[in-house]
Amino acid sequence: MRVMVAGGGTGGHFYPGLAMIEGLRARDPNVDVAYVGTRSGIEARILPSHPWIRFYPIHVRGFSRQGFLGSLGAMLWLVIALFEALIVLARFRPQIVIGVGGYSSFPPVFIGATLGRLLGMRTIIHEQNVVAGRANRWLARVADLVLVSFPQTRRSFSHARRLIVAGNPIREEFLHVKRADELYGQFGLDPRRRTILVFGGSNGSQEITEQIVQAKDLIRATDGLQVLLVTGSEPTAAAIRRELDTAAVRNIVVKSYIERMGAAFAIADLVVCRAGATSLAEITACGKASVLIPWREAAEDHQMKNAQMLRAEAACTLVDDEVIVQRDLVRLIVNLIRDEFALERLACNARRLGQRAAKAEIVGEIQSLMRGARA
Repeated sequence: MRVMVAGGGTGGHFYPGLAMIEGLRARDPNVDVAYVGTRSGIEARILPSHPWIRFYPIHVRGFSRQGFLGSLGAMLWLVIALFEALIVLARFRPQIVIGVGGYSSFPPVFIGATLGRLLGMRTIIHEQNVVAGRANRWLARVADLVLVSFPQTRRSFSHARRLIVAGNPIREEFLHVKRADELYGQFGLDPRRRTILVFGGSNGSQEITEQIVQAKDLIRATDGLQVLLVTGSEPTAAAIRRELDTAAVRNIVVKSYIERMGAAFAIADLVVCRAGATSLAEITACGKASVLIPWREAAEDHQMKNAQMLRAEAACTLVDDEVIVQRDLVRLIVNLIRDEFALERLACNARRLGQRAAKAEIVGEIQSLMRGARA
């Protein structure tokens, strides 16, 4: 089987694609895989550690919200990317092209759908968020199959040829790594303390990071508490470490990036993060209590809609802008971590929403589509 996955840019798009690749390879170790993305996205940083995946970078940019010239420039790059995608498809000749969202998913899936019958290719798109992105909404008209994470997302794809609610696949490590004392040691943490995992997505969040650092005295003074803070940037992490050392704060551990995020989730008593769909899939599959801080600049405010879906099920605490403006995030976290009943209720409700079999179902749909193409 020859499979091409396209998209990325952020972890929210890239990691579901990587999870699909993991699932396909587990069933067929001889699967031949290519990935199409950009040199500036997270895929360019992570894929070198997966040498069996061929990486084809293309040049594409998002359509600017700032006026005609920005949109015109994006259109010119799109034309270039379409030619690049055509060349990549001709070289690799995949049997199936899977778009996982992000601007780099559009050219390969569009070309694959346009020439699919002629070249023997089939196309799939996967939408992680409650509200579908612009590229996926358009591609749904031409793709053979649309996979979505939530039933509510059906409204975004009224023109889809075929749609299945399959969930959002996550990497295997999230499903199998268990809490253990040695995991705490890997992060320089104390297994006797309550652990709060704080991150802002694959590229970090200055806003969330600042909230933690500015409340360092409160965190230091809170007995039995420790924070694992992920910044997304090594220069930022190094500067914060120096500041914490100067202030003699020992219960905040700062990392620029965590490769084994499943291990970090395993030891977390509370997860504080943005409301990207992949983070939510990981939180619910692991059954973790969470504080969600939607990024309000997300396209069509989709992170807020993701978080509201969890809040409606009493499966998260949703932080509004007033909490951020008043610098009350850490105080809210400290109060929540002290409330055993509230933590357990959030964790149980999150676990109830978890879609731990999403990867297996999606891989099954991919293989089924392949069999239909050969028939």
